[in-house]
Amino acid sequence: MHYVDCNGEVFEREDLIREIEILLNRIDCKHQSVIALEVVQELDIQTLGSIRENLLQKSGKEIANNQEWLFGLVDS
Repeated sequence: MHYVDCNGEVFEREDLIREIEILLNRIDCKHQSVIALEVVQELDIQTLGSIRENLLQKSGKEIANNQEWLFGLVDS
């Protein structure tokens, strides 16, 4: 079974799990996140896709939170 996100990207279950773990670690780089495979294997692919999309929205705020610093790089 595949998951198709809002941009039309197609994901396998394993890809979603891997990306969720990467996003979790990107959001909180101080603590390494490890997903329990026994738990996520019980989730349906739509739920995994929703988790991924919510984490993407949350991680997207990194740019807004660091916008002043990023613009400072352009002015240098």
